[in-house]
Amino acid sequence: MRKSGKPMTCQKCPSLCASRTQIVEPDLPEFECASGTSVADRRPCRVLVIGEAPGADEDAQGKGFVGRAGRTLHRLLEEHGLRRGFDYGCANIVRCRPPENRKPTKDEVGNCLSRLSETLVRAKPDALLLVGGTAVSVFCGPGALWGCIQEANREEYRTRNPLLAHQAVREYLSQYRPLLVPMPHTSPLAWNRNAPDGRKWAEVGAEQVRRMGLAL
Repeated sequence: MRKSGKPMTCQKCPSLCASRTQIVEPDLPEFECASGTSVADRRPCRVLVIGEAPGADEDAQGKGFVGRAGRTLHRLLEEHGLRRGFDYGCANIVRCRPPENRKPTKDEVGNCLSRLSETLVRAKPDALLLVGGTAVSVFCGPGALWGCIQEANREEYRTRNPLLAHQAVREYLSQYRPLLVPMPHTSPLAWNRNAPDGRKWAEVGAEQVRRMGLAL
């Protein structure tokens, strides 16, 4: 349900509609203006975490990043002084769980990105923590996750050409220039594999969060 009480009825992606239990909305309640509060007076959103899509736990509970991978990410962010619902919010590239947790198709990503763009404008985060290859490719352009991480560490991604991003988010990136922080997915399978430099992806992810904290 939306906060207005109106049901979500998006039917753009037949496969996702058939597999989902519900649409998983971003959680940004602390960043939106309360009635009678000006935009200038609201607390800023420091970070918006963006993943690929809801998983089984998220689909069942109607809230993003509540499964095992999400809990791993929250622990990591808490270690660096970031609290969900106060310092950061969570969203996904697509809002419906794909069948058997497959990767969203190009059309499914395109269908949902206008909604994500609306979320970005509402939250205006200082940084986007891009979790996994799908989120990284939407905002940073095509290329291997490892290459994007290395490039991000050479220079702040505020300076990256927005034209490399998906057209649905280019305008937002051009206007607001948030810090883009790519990191590996926190699922146990991905998190415990070796990165190209021989470290565990878990160590790479922790380093990305640390760098983000220093840059904010």
